[in-house]
Amino acid sequence: MKPKKQRLENSIEILARQNLGYHEFILKFSDIEEISSLIDVRDLDMWRTLGLDITRNESNEIELGTRFRDISEQEFCVVDIETTGGTTNGQIIEIGAIKMKNGTEIGRFESFVAASAVPENITELTGIRASDLVGAPNLLNVLERFKIFLGTSVFIAHNVNFDYGFISHSLNEIGLGILLNRKLCTIDLSRRTIASQKYGLGSLKELLGINNTHHRALNDAVAAAEIFKVCLTRLPFSIQTTEDLISFSKNAPSVKLKPEPVLKALE
Repeated sequence: MKPKKQRLENSIEILARQNLGYHEFILKFSDIEEISSLIDVRDLDMWRTLGLDITRNESNEIELGTRFRDISEQEFCVVDIETTGGTTNGQIIEIGAIKMKNGTEIGRFESFVAASAVPENITELTGIRASDLVGAPNLLNVLERFKIFLGTSVFIAHNVNFDYGFISHSLNEIGLGILLNRKLCTIDLSRRTIASQKYGLGSLKELLGINNTHHRALNDAVAAAEIFKVCLTRLPFSIQTTEDLISFSKNAPSVKLKPEPVLKALE
């Protein structure tokens, strides 16, 4: 039997490729406890509250908006978080996000999150101290506001599974559900559009001439957004819709570095 999370993700991937009849949709997702225990799967507004951009069309089918929407019409939300550790032993202490449409910033989100302590190694990495978090809003407050900001936009991050997974886990832990937004990783997309020896955020910033402070949430979100914009200028013409883009980022061949010319030694 497939893990619950994988069943849910695989079923949403089907929607990314084809519409489902309304009753087929209800039957399929009613059988997946991870979602049916959270929402009434018949209520499409509840799905959208969790970030999945679905509608019921005139043919009584459920369709995913990103499947038909042109990239220039899609809202993307580029996100970065700073944490005190992993999902099992840490918490979010800062969220930064840039919302974009057609290459233009249309909104930004930035907030510290209250925490009782910040490990020394995290302070060394980010510059964030426990004193910076005094008086900051609690996690519930920040995530409620972030969910509203995110809406049904496509969630983008550099190493997206970390940021997306951490936020989704944190939302679920405090009773706000999970994330179902479509997601895209700028590492994956960069590998298919930018020739580079390394694809870490710092390496790509240096390669592309992006200058800002590293390891702070909003600055890293801004940097990832700039990388994303560069990637968009290098897409094949055949990549037109948002789902085209997501699929391309995962499945297209990686860009190959041109071999350096070998210089013959002078005799």
